[in-house]
Amino acid sequence: MKRLMLLSAFALAGCYTEDAVQPQGVGTFDVQVKGLYVANTTPRAALTVVNDCATRYGSQAQVPAEVRGTADCRYIIPRSAVDIDLDITAIDVKGQPLESFNGPVSFRVVPGNLTGAYTYRWSNLTNGKGTGTVRASQLYGELHVWVEDEPPEVDYSEGQVAAGDLPQEPATRSYATGLSKSLLFEEPTLSTVQTPQNGDQLTAYNGTYMRIGRAPESGAVLRQNCPEVNDPNNGQPVTLLVTGLDPGGFFVTDLTACRVKEGTIQGANTQTAEPSGYFPGRFNSMYIYNYSFPEGLDPGDLLWTVAGSVQEFTATTQLTFPSWTVREHVRLLPQSEWNKYLNLAPPVEINGRLCGYSASLYITDPLCGYSYGNYKMEGLESSLVKVRRVRFPEVIHSCDANGNGTVPFFCPDTRAGTWGSCGGTDNPADPDLPERQCNINCTLGMGPFAGKICSEKNTYDTFGQFVVEMNPSGAPEAGLDGSVPGRIERVTAQVDGNPDTTTWASTKELTPGRKVHIWCDKAAFLRFGGNSLPESDDVPLAARTLLTTTLSNAQFIMWASAQNEANGAVTCQVGTNANTRINLVTKDAVPDLVVNCREDDPDTSRAQQCRYLHAATFDIVGHLRQVSAARPRWMVLPRDQDDLCCYPGPDMECPKPIKPCANP
Repeated sequence: MKRLMLLSAFALAGCYTEDAVQPQGVGTFDVQVKGLYVANTTPRAALTVVNDCATRYGSQAQVPAEVRGTADCRYIIPRSAVDIDLDITAIDVKGQPLESFNGPVSFRVVPGNLTGAYTYRWSNLTNGKGTGTVRASQLYGELHVWVEDEPPEVDYSEGQVAAGDLPQEPATRSYATGLSKSLLFEEPTLSTVQTPQNGDQLTAYNGTYMRIGRAPESGAVLRQNCPEVNDPNNGQPVTLLVTGLDPGGFFVTDLTACRVKEGTIQGANTQTAEPSGYFPGRFNSMYIYNYSFPEGLDPGDLLWTVAGSVQEFTATTQLTFPSWTVREHVRLLPQSEWNKYLNLAPPVEINGRLCGYSASLYITDPLCGYSYGNYKMEGLESSLVKVRRVRFPEVIHSCDANGNGTVPFFCPDTRAGTWGSCGGTDNPADPDLPERQCNINCTLGMGPFAGKICSEKNTYDTFGQFVVEMNPSGAPEAGLDGSVPGRIERVTAQVDGNPDTTTWASTKELTPGRKVHIWCDKAAFLRFGGNSLPESDDVPLAARTLLTTTLSNAQFIMWASAQNEANGAVTCQVGTNANTRINLVTKDAVPDLVVNCREDDPDTSRAQQCRYLHAATFDIVGHLRQVSAARPRWMVLPRDQDDLCCYPGPDMECPKPIKPCANP
């Protein structure tokens, strides 16, 4: 026992203490936000806050700085870059200002993206203090500015760091970080994600995880903050409607989205303005890609929220890996109420004005919405739309000469007025040249397919998509497209009261070789030729009757006179057919409709159905999707058989299983 106590005493004699090494250096940064401004404005314009806050204080200019960006006075979600001014102080590990810190610090914003020159991504601190300006975009929700002791974010060009004003890197980095207080912006809506920014029709939020909407258990209902206080939807609750399902997901539309004025979005290519002054769509719809059928949802259901990762797929914006919360299942209600919300989202008609028509024919007319700056179509992406009186293809022709399962794309040379390869001049030795020219001729109705509606077979077999020809420009009274008045030539032939003389009136110059559609309010005689009244037989046209004819290469003026002077002057309208096409996919909605058919099919029943198909015109409702690699680029996806109806040809029927339109 004594021996044990002695050993313990020796052991205790060998123990000693030493002060632990205390951490030193920078621990964090104090980040004070001094102001938020619209980038590149002189004098600097303060970033605006939501309307209800500005109204509360009298105007945007009267809103106090200390309430901007708070819960009661959120900043709007900006469509362009924002400059955020900062005061920065280095803080040591004991929470005291660190005057010995000298060197560069970098900036970050969460959520959001840095943009602009490198000088907006870092700043130098001297004696522990400094100032800086962060330039950022895609700002929304609860935001913090981060100041970090690490290298600044850089851009890359052709695999190399893009040149710019970057700091001299110090020997070591601590990777200390400091955050600003919360800056509150509006919560995102579908329109936030879909509205183009900085002249780019693709979403600015690609790769960002976002939640749209708010469930009641998460706080107050999310409400619309419209740029115009008198917008009927300003202050209305965000209302997310399921407009359709497909095997891989569903489409959703925000019923109360704000209207958007034409001319307010950078990069818009508007050829003919909307009579209302607003875009026909509100950038308020999106496809939700669920990777499988969305069990438990039905068209017409309302959602509180939808969340997922924003992604561009063939230039159509979608949410992937989604989740959602249901607000109302309409199929739990009486059947008479299943469509009560869908009736609040009527389809928008796609016409020549939306396709991008100017007042005169243009090389890209055959491809509806071909311009990437066509924000009329972009604003309707994933929304319900309607195409009226379209014609199905008469020919489905394969251009895959080498049998490799692909057909090369084509692009216009707008200066030369020709079509060819994309990004260069056609090389006669290019092995793809014959296939490309075949695709051009078929899709645009040129060469051997002039005057025909042709769709390329490889595309049809692979994707189920085919082109339909849209309703041509002409007299609205005849059921034609009158959306661009400059495309309709009007001529009035007066009468002089003398039955022995005939007064003729002529149109302005038309395009030789084109199909024209003529409608007159009274019975008329017509002639076709040049600048002088042609010595040809009169072509009689009954009152309020449509005449379709193709001008010869020598015919570029139409002449008109009244058949009966007693009825007074006659006015005729002439529209030139631009052969505009848009894509359609019916394989899921109407699998029994046979599109690739032959009128000379040995089976007499199939041949008859094919004649019905080619002679008819159709009204079609569906969701609008963009397919950047396709020609044309826009596609209509009907949901089911009820989204199609038919106007039969003379003395014919609708092809099975399509029903006649109720109101021809």
